[in-house]
Amino acid sequence: MRSTDPNTLSSQSTPGAQPQSLDSHGMRIDAERRSGGVVLAHVSGEVDLLSAPELRQWVQQNTSQANGLVLDLDGVGFLGSAGLSVLAELSEQAAQDKLTWAIVATKRVVLRPLEATGLVSQMPVYENVTDAVNTLSGVK
Repeated sequence: MRSTDPNTLSSQSTPGAQPQSLDSHGMRIDAERRSGGVVLAHVSGEVDLLSAPELRQWVQQNTSQANGLVLDLDGVGFLGSAGLSVLAELSEQAAQDKLTWAIVATKRVVLRPLEATGLVSQMPVYENVTDAVNTLSGVK
């Protein structure tokens, strides 16, 4: 039986299909597939204890058919420790060659926690979406 709960994500199994968007717990993800099969996710709102599990689940469900993931975090107004934990897990997956990814972050609200925890040195952080997508899709 299919859930009618708007916070429930259904799995995506069609290769090349557009990734799903999400609006839940004060966080919104607007996603699209870009050149080379890269999934671009514009994340906005608060990534905190309530929304971080939704972000984790969204990434798991929307990257299996992707050739890479770009998380545009410039719309994020708050990045809590739970959100940092999700980003650290993504970094670990990338280190194990299970995920190719990048972060777009230019705002202090995101960069400061990444810098304070030392995570910024472990993650591919870009200043704009174009450079991040081009790097992941192999465009020079």
